[in-house]
Amino acid sequence: MDEILSRFEFAKALVLKAGGFLCTHIEERRFVKVKQTNDYVTQADIECEKNLVGSLSEEFPSDSFLGEEGGSISKDGSTFRWIIDPIDGTVNFMHAMPLFSISVALEHKGELVAGIVYIPVFNELFTAIKGHGAFLNGKSIHVTEEKDPKRSLALLVPPHRHHEWMDEYMQKFRAIIMDVSDHRSLGSAAVSLCYVSSGRCAMYYEYGLHIYDIAAGLVILSEAGGEYTLEKQMDEQIIISAAAKHFMPFLKEHTK
Repeated sequence: MDEILSRFEFAKALVLKAGGFLCTHIEERRFVKVKQTNDYVTQADIECEKNLVGSLSEEFPSDSFLGEEGGSISKDGSTFRWIIDPIDGTVNFMHAMPLFSISVALEHKGELVAGIVYIPVFNELFTAIKGHGAFLNGKSIHVTEEKDPKRSLALLVPPHRHHEWMDEYMQKFRAIIMDVSDHRSLGSAAVSLCYVSSGRCAMYYEYGLHIYDIAAGLVILSEAGGEYTLEKQMDEQIIISAAAKHFMPFLKEHTK
């Protein structure tokens, strides 16, 4: 546990520093490269990940990494791996929308054990260590206690990068929105998971994600009393269903 805690505390300080970097390097959002259809990377993404990986590598030289921009860095015999998305919600960042986040997860022997998600514009730091609860700026958080879908908000994100999945997705989208109060699409998977974790929203459903988008948020959600299922798609992409535990049967029924 000491090894996990020391890494968690070090990473938390780094993430807060990285948030300051993003908020003071806004102009770097204008330097944009296209990775694939509707998928972009800014100079700030690249520099932020480089700073995070560099500092973590220096402090914990035996650890491995998986980053959205830098890919996989494996170390022989390593039992720890960091999973990093330097800006989850790059399109939001590009357009000066405030809902972008830094997402850092820690994996130990193949198991997710800690998660940190920071929304720098709002100074909201979501954190969790497995078995020790979930927190927002140091205060305990929990999924919603609301039981009625008709009084609940769903986060539903169409597959904007894979239009070939749109018809299939929209059938499920329609089934859900007919039975909830309303829906939103936030533009950041990490933020979406944290909003379910903190009870702001009841459920979340999205196609076409990667593990670096959601790893930190999965730890936070689990520690906040939520549940999730992950379904693999092509090219290691993921369909995620996530909700307060009592809403998972509803979500599964409406997306089958």
